[in-house]
Amino acid sequence: MYSSLRSLHYGIVMMGCFIFALLLTVTACNRNRHHDALLTTAANLLNTYPDSVIQLLEPLVEDEDIMSKSQRMRWMLLLTSAYNNCDTVFRSDSLQQALVNYFDRHGTPNERMVAHYLLGRAYSDMGEAPRALQCFLDAVACADTTSRDCNFKTYFRTYGQIAMIYRAQYMPDEELTAWNQYSRYALKSGDMYNYIHGKEMMIGPYYDIGDTASCLRITEQCHKEYAKHGMYKEAASVFPTAIDIHLMNSNYDKAGEMMKTFEGKSGLIDSCGNISKGRESYYYSKGLYYLGIHKNDSAEMFLRKLQSFHFNHDLLANKGLLSLYQNKNIIDSTSRYAMLYEKSVYNVFIENQAEAIAQAAAFNKYSRIQKESEELVIKAEKSKRISRLLLMLIILIAVVSAYLFYLYKRKQKEKMEKLGIAYTNLMLEYRQACHEAENPQSDKGEALREKEDEIVRLKAKLDGMERLFKDLSPDVKKLALSKSEIIKKFKEMAIPHIPPKLPSQKDWKMLIETMEYTNPALYGKIILSCNLSQQEIYACLLTILHFSSGELTVLFDTSKQRVSNIKASANYKLFGKRDAKALLSNFESL
Repeated sequence: MYSSLRSLHYGIVMMGCFIFALLLTVTACNRNRHHDALLTTAANLLNTYPDSVIQLLEPLVEDEDIMSKSQRMRWMLLLTSAYNNCDTVFRSDSLQQALVNYFDRHGTPNERMVAHYLLGRAYSDMGEAPRALQCFLDAVACADTTSRDCNFKTYFRTYGQIAMIYRAQYMPDEELTAWNQYSRYALKSGDMYNYIHGKEMMIGPYYDIGDTASCLRITEQCHKEYAKHGMYKEAASVFPTAIDIHLMNSNYDKAGEMMKTFEGKSGLIDSCGNISKGRESYYYSKGLYYLGIHKNDSAEMFLRKLQSFHFNHDLLANKGLLSLYQNKNIIDSTSRYAMLYEKSVYNVFIENQAEAIAQAAAFNKYSRIQKESEELVIKAEKSKRISRLLLMLIILIAVVSAYLFYLYKRKQKEKMEKLGIAYTNLMLEYRQACHEAENPQSDKGEALREKEDEIVRLKAKLDGMERLFKDLSPDVKKLALSKSEIIKKFKEMAIPHIPPKLPSQKDWKMLIETMEYTNPALYGKIILSCNLSQQEIYACLLTILHFSSGELTVLFDTSKQRVSNIKASANYKLFGKRDAKALLSNFESL
């Protein structure tokens, strides 16, 4: 009987386990169907409402462990795509690389394309242009453009990314090809705006290669296409390059007509006549237009307005103002703006050198792999061989030029530092001689005359160097002061000794006079503007010279707390804040 009961109990337990397992399976199946439905909904909303997709998919992180691997990878692909569509900046490529690894083996052509596209976007955000370009080329190679369900939206956007990289590398022919593909497949996706926008983006590379006739033709086409589809602001916004071309050809009537349309209908000019941020170079076009129709005052107004923006526009502003004053025959202003224009050209040259060096470093770090089909590689290689050689030559020239410029700047800096140190030490020597003359150690007239002669000699040398010293930068002056003999002496005394080596009144006086000569503005702030005690003055001077609180403790022969109290009191009197640690930063902010 006992055995029968035991068998019955065992049977009941097994039946319960079976039912529980069955319930889990049913629940899991229901959850999986729910996940599939959510992912399908997210895929349908991805291109139109990416922010809603993020809100829909982010909570699924709690179900990550119960999703199948294919669901989990699809979830991550859709969520990452939504982040990308919301202009999220990627800081790492680890997730995107995992997506590529999975979908290259298990995904559809669309999924493989999206995974490689997202990896390229990550590399692009991380500043790794060669890797980004390769990923975008891989992405377009993954797509099946013959399929009816091909994801043409991602496909044409990929060509847009490729075009932007080619533009950054100044490869106009390749850029034109990419924008042509962008426009073609935007039309296939039914995106009329991007179809026209792709054509509009071809204006830039055509202008770069000097084909202004194509620029004007495409401008007119895009203007008509935008207007035809009711995009009137976009239609008016295509004119700036065409305006510049007409101005260059002295066709002021046509330029003025386009300007009127651009300013009145593009929505880029506010009620005060200010253009949208990033388009300030249009003021240069306005200035040239008014110069051409002999309205010099209006031309000067717009060129002056351009001066107040980014340094890159200084080149245009100074060039325009140079032309203005040449027209007015004002010789002084013409000479001044000729020099400013030359300086602007030089600054742009240096900036371009820096960009070329950065690009060269990136392309040397990663090999320029182009994994297109073999036919495209063979066909493109013949036309690109010369351009690659020229590119390498330009990079080599840029690197050599940058290195030579670096050596020149370093030598100039060393020369200025030596001048500053020499002037500071000479000033100290002069002040020392003056003190000795005022307080002679001997009554001998001959010794006094020798000291006076020495003072005259030192004064002459000091006067000769003073103008050069005044032109030095504050940083060089600060460095010169830090390497002067009096500071070296204080640094030596700041090292703990037994017995202590404390500064004499003469040492403190020399320190104050050195500060008076090398940094009169701070000297006036410390010594003249507030009722500071002697120790507070000393503490301020040493703090400016980056002496630590520990070194002040040795030089004052006192406690750390006392030094902190002195600095806090000085800070309160000078800046209204009783904070010892903030004293140095307050001085540096002056």
